[in-house]
Amino acid sequence: MSLVERDPGGDYDEEGEDRDEFHIEQLVEDFSDEPPIRHDVYPESEDDDEDGPARARTNMRRGNGELFYKQAFFNRVAFKEAVLDYVLKTGRNLKQYRYDKAKIGYKCVGVNDEDGSKCEWKVYASILSNDRVWKINKFVDKDSCIPNGECEMLTVPHIARLFVDKNRDDPEYFMPRKIEEIVMRDWKISITRPQCQAARKTARKWIEREYDEQFHRLRDYAAEIMASNPNSHVEVECITDDEGKDMFNRFYVCFDNIRRTWMATCRPIIGIDGCFLKNKIKGQLLVALGRDANNGIYPIAWGVVKVENYDNWLWFAKLMKEDFGLNDGDGFILMSDRQKAS
Repeated sequence: MSLVERDPGGDYDEEGEDRDEFHIEQLVEDFSDEPPIRHDVYPESEDDDEDGPARARTNMRRGNGELFYKQAFFNRVAFKEAVLDYVLKTGRNLKQYRYDKAKIGYKCVGVNDEDGSKCEWKVYASILSNDRVWKINKFVDKDSCIPNGECEMLTVPHIARLFVDKNRDDPEYFMPRKIEEIVMRDWKISITRPQCQAARKTARKWIEREYDEQFHRLRDYAAEIMASNPNSHVEVECITDDEGKDMFNRFYVCFDNIRRTWMATCRPIIGIDGCFLKNKIKGQLLVALGRDANNGIYPIAWGVVKVENYDNWLWFAKLMKEDFGLNDGDGFILMSDRQKAS
């Protein structure tokens, strides 16, 4: 865990910033409030439906795959993702024939089985110096070939981008063989096992780089919380190593709106517990939980530490005591190991 900047080196994703912006826009567009919690209904287990959980686990959310003349995109990555969605929807064998910072073009390399003529399908998008969005300036929507399960556009980077989120959530499940099966099952496109192996390796590199970059900008995240949520409490604590570099030690956050809501309307009961953080970034997540009038449980403060011990719990408790005005604890109930409470 480090806050120092790391030299990326190796396999670098030159479109990383554009892709981050694209994903943020997609998350905002797809955002919906969580459904209300029903405390008298037990969730279904994975054994209740053999096909349901497995299908949901491998479900890949994509766009509608529609392209049309003068269609606008807020950056080049959005355009490339739209073309990829078209490929996944139609199975066309597209290939990129033009690419620079302001122009991107794709064409179909399939042939007509009857007379051997080349397919005329083509799409071209660009951005002008006086414009802020990419637009499709040429679209020849003439499909004369039949999909045969091949797609030159679906290279290792494209496959990696399709499965990067899945590898982030469940890296042990989405192995090369599973990736190959999903692409064939869902989109009827044939890819090779070496492609899947290279794509998974590339996706894992991107994920590891994301962790390093996110830790490097942890202070920026704390500053953004304070700017967008005034009166909140955020602490980023570091220690200095032998080389004079800042190393992550622990992190704490308590949003002012959550704090005020809990103090004004919720029961004076606080549950505290910790859990392990897995994958590349190890450590412990410490959480303080409150219970509202609808019997719903939600976090009111949380922190990240390198190890769960007496000193870190004491540090977390002192900050929580200050934020929620617990004073000497009179009138409040504090419960630990909440999952074992009856």
